[in-house]
Amino acid sequence: ATSIALPTAYGAGGTIHVVETRQEVNYPSGVGLSVTVESEAEIVEVRVYYRPAGSRNWGYAYADFEPGNRVVATQSIPAQEATYLAPGADVEYFYEIRDAGGNAFRTDRATVEYLDQRHDWRRVNIGPLELVYHDIRDSRIEDAAHTLRDDLRRVADLLGLDHSHPFKGVIFNSHSEANAAFPVQSQTTTDHGTFAGYAFPEQRVFLSSGLDRRIITHESAHMMMHDALGHNAHDVPSWLGEGFASYVEPDGRVWGSGELYYRTPPLRAMNQVSGTPGTIPLFYRKAESVVAYLIEGYGDGNFRRLLAELSRGRTVEDALLEVYGFGVDGLDGRWAGLPVEAAATSAAHAGNADTARQSGERADGGGLSPGSRAATPEPVPPFQGLEQRDQPSPFVLIDVWVLAGVALLAVAAVGFRFVYRRLRRNSRENYGDTADWDDWGR
Repeated sequence: ATSIALPTAYGAGGTIHVVETRQEVNYPSGVGLSVTVESEAEIVEVRVYYRPAGSRNWGYAYADFEPGNRVVATQSIPAQEATYLAPGADVEYFYEIRDAGGNAFRTDRATVEYLDQRHDWRRVNIGPLELVYHDIRDSRIEDAAHTLRDDLRRVADLLGLDHSHPFKGVIFNSHSEANAAFPVQSQTTTDHGTFAGYAFPEQRVFLSSGLDRRIITHESAHMMMHDALGHNAHDVPSWLGEGFASYVEPDGRVWGSGELYYRTPPLRAMNQVSGTPGTIPLFYRKAESVVAYLIEGYGDGNFRRLLAELSRGRTVEDALLEVYGFGVDGLDGRWAGLPVEAAATSAAHAGNADTARQSGERADGGGLSPGSRAATPEPVPPFQGLEQRDQPSPFVLIDVWVLAGVALLAVAAVGFRFVYRRLRRNSRENYGDTADWDDWGR
């Protein structure tokens, strides 16, 4: 940990004088702050206000000190408690000080970067991305920067994003180094290395295990989608956020609905990533396939319209109805190629949830006035991806073959036992009691 004394040109409020402030990065536990204050009256309160740079909300805590005319107040900003602090995040903070004479003083804002000080971190700018890394050859960084510029331009085009606020990507060189920095997960997902990156849009930083082009593009897409949606948007469901981030990964192959329908939960149940290390990859593949269905089936422009509706604070259900004429359940059914009743759209127009349910599609958002929606896109067939398959789940077919195999083995065993006994009896008749089966060939 390194303690840094900041400039003391904060001025004074009444009789309150700030003598010195210090900041210390105590990775991985958090950031330590201290301020030395003097006043003619006794200092009675020192508050520390802090937030990750980019966040709209300030937290605060009462600093520890012994009351007096000259005090040293200290406060720690934890990294792994109720609010996770991502490595690489810039933490803004200031002090509010009061004395017994009724004087109050607020310092200017200061910033500290929360990052492991044991490494010699280097930086390179790639569009809106500031890549933060250590102990990686310059040639590898140059190659990565060349391809990532094109990847980020494609993401911005799909989002209709003219300008993205700067954000950081912190690269860890091994799984063990990354796991020590990642937010706490279950031991099972940690042991299996289920997650290779995390994005924290409010903190303007993402974390990546290794200099991996796909991970960096995926996490950058989360940051840029956050900018495209703005502050008025509700939290988007994981199927949309993770689906888009997976869709823009370079050199990927999108699975078709026939490969996934029987092996994944309904889209409405995919608001948060959940499951085991064996099922979570299927969650991501379905999310990516559904987003690919929207973009490739109905066009980039309609996808940008969907994001624009979400940026106005509309729910995903309402935004889908507005742009495509169907809600979450309707999207799930169309992606899978299931029959969908056309009456659901007209019911949703009227905003009548009960009528919409009777027609076979929910309208939880409801409330849309007739005629308020622009012409909806033409329907498209279910998403093919790799290979469309309308057969039952492959696991069902596997079970049938396993049962058939067991039955054949049982029949073979009975037949073998019968032949074995016949041969043994014949051998004893031919060679007498002294000829044992196991002695043949001696």
